[in-house]
Amino acid sequence: MRFRSGITFALSAGLLVGGCSGATAGAASGGGPTTSPTGRVYEPGTPPARSAFTQQAILMNAQGQHENALAQSRLGIAADPTNPQHFYLAGEAAAGMGDLELADSLWTVAQRIYPAYELEIEPMREAAWATAFNAGVEAYNAGNTDAALEAWANADRIYPYHPNAAQNLAILLTQEGDYDEAIAAYRRGLASLERTPATRVLEATEIAERDEVRASMQQSLAQLLLFTDQFAEAETLLRAQLAEDPTNVEVRANLANALTRLDRDAEATTLYTELLASPNLTETQLFTIGVSLFNANEYVKAAEAFGRVTAIQPNSRDGWYNQANALYAAEEWEDLTPIAERLVQVDPLNENAGLILARSYRERQMNDRALATLERIQALPIYLDELQIRPTETSTTIQGTATGNSAAAGTAVRLRFNFYGESGPLGSETVTIIAPADDANAPFEVTIAQPATSYSYEVAQ
Repeated sequence: MRFRSGITFALSAGLLVGGCSGATAGAASGGGPTTSPTGRVYEPGTPPARSAFTQQAILMNAQGQHENALAQSRLGIAADPTNPQHFYLAGEAAAGMGDLELADSLWTVAQRIYPAYELEIEPMREAAWATAFNAGVEAYNAGNTDAALEAWANADRIYPYHPNAAQNLAILLTQEGDYDEAIAAYRRGLASLERTPATRVLEATEIAERDEVRASMQQSLAQLLLFTDQFAEAETLLRAQLAEDPTNVEVRANLANALTRLDRDAEATTLYTELLASPNLTETQLFTIGVSLFNANEYVKAAEAFGRVTAIQPNSRDGWYNQANALYAAEEWEDLTPIAERLVQVDPLNENAGLILARSYRERQMNDRALATLERIQALPIYLDELQIRPTETSTTIQGTATGNSAAAGTAVRLRFNFYGESGPLGSETVTIIAPADDANAPFEVTIAQPATSYSYEVAQ
């Protein structure tokens, strides 16, 4: 079994973006280089020129007749492929039609012919980015994952100076299990943060936001690199993060994990020892350390970390579950027994939890208890599995899967989920699960309108 840290998926409902420029024919400079407001210098190239085709295309774009504008611009391209305005107007038409891949290719050609065209194209790219990004948010909120992926991929392609689309794309690809594409998206997003627009100077607030996004994407990329066994690259990225934030517990834990996988055990052990010796670690930080230790096959130390989680929060289902699994992997049966006994109290419908407890009894020659535990498992009305906690700034959702067992299909099973924060209990919410047929599955979720760090549940009477 392999533990993985969760990845928060936070989406903005909208963006404030710069306005787009009008569909005009870019004015040629006086023949020398052109300089942008940010100091970027463009060689003269071939300036745009009006033609019989551009007049019609400009009018059609202004009227929203983008298909006709694209057709007219293509006639212009065929007649004179050296005039960048034909490509510029064709790109505007393609963007108006929502074909951002085509728009990108056409505008790229326009800028290749006349480099200073970037000053007019860039605001249009940003406006197209905003439209595509918000379309992705709407699609995601409507549950249309494919449309969200397509929209954010388009936004990521058309404008390179906002990393948000690449970040959301990477998060969603990770959730979909497409890890290679997610890694590529994170890399593109981080590369975009090394670039600045030509037409405007970034404000201090935007620079600060970009720094926050950079740190978040570096952290998520490092997790993916570790998960996909790309340890050398993960180490490089983690060391860069640690140089900027030397006290970051998660980065240090992940770096120790990478070093272990690279067979540099002495370095990793030093880091882990320092981490576990740190006072005043939070529940979340200890959980991160435990995950890294487990993934590094340091099962006893992982159990120690998760034990400190349950000491802070005695009702943490995930803390008890992970501590039990770490001790199970270490085959520490005597230490495992009381942990597994507590686990089945906070996670009573989990078949795996019951089997772990039965195994600990059997390994200790406590056969009567092992048999009683197996009988209890068989009598459970349903099984719960794949439990995940998904906190946001304002709420927390528990998602999971119910599997049919002894209860007749259609039977209502009421559960009470108890939520906890770092300051203590937050409250409870009940959910009614309709028992599926034997061995059939049904997803469920329950939400509380508060951010929580942990939970437990019980069968409600």
